[in-house]
Amino acid sequence: MNNFILIILLTIYYTSNLNYQLLDILYEEKNWILDEKLEDNSKIFFKNINDINLKAIKISRDIEIDPLQILEVIKNVNNYNNVLKNSPNVITTPIQSTDAIIAKHDISIPLFNDLYYFFKIGELSNKVYWTLEDSDNYKKYQSSGSALSIGCGGWDYKKKSNGIYEINYRLIFDIDGYPNWIINYLNYYSLINVYNDVIYATLNNSNQ
Repeated sequence: MNNFILIILLTIYYTSNLNYQLLDILYEEKNWILDEKLEDNSKIFFKNINDINLKAIKISRDIEIDPLQILEVIKNVNNYNNVLKNSPNVITTPIQSTDAIIAKHDISIPLFNDLYYFFKIGELSNKVYWTLEDSDNYKKYQSSGSALSIGCGGWDYKKKSNGIYEINYRLIFDIDGYPNWIINYLNYYSLINVYNDVIYATLNNSNQ
């Protein structure tokens, strides 16, 4: 019994530590490779992550916007179901916490098992980031689908000139049982949809 508990604790520690290691890799500017430029001038970059044999992905665009308002939109998990209009298959449930911003995403995917994950949001001077949490810490919120445990992402900004900021969003997920090409596909469209929804919501708020 003691050995079983030890294995569980080591697994939780490893997963949590891996997510923060991946987050550090995401924010390293080296080894990002430009893949395409979209019609709205957004640039898509990829970075190979050897540890989990997947690609990290980043979107970047120069925008005349207050970046602090973007970070506020991201931290307001209570409003995600209104903000994420291009992700109707994603349902957000805020998780009560006295000292952290935590929420759950339920994701329905045709032809595959439904997914869900818990994530915690953190903040530094010019960025807001999130890392996946161990679902066993939130048993009363668990769903019938498959729980994700490896993944992270984050937003940051860099000032350019005359009110223009480079706004970046980057992420990586691993999904047990899914082929890598499907995971990379889901990461790609999740990144673009969330980015556009958050920018739109921020601009809409500033015009009100």
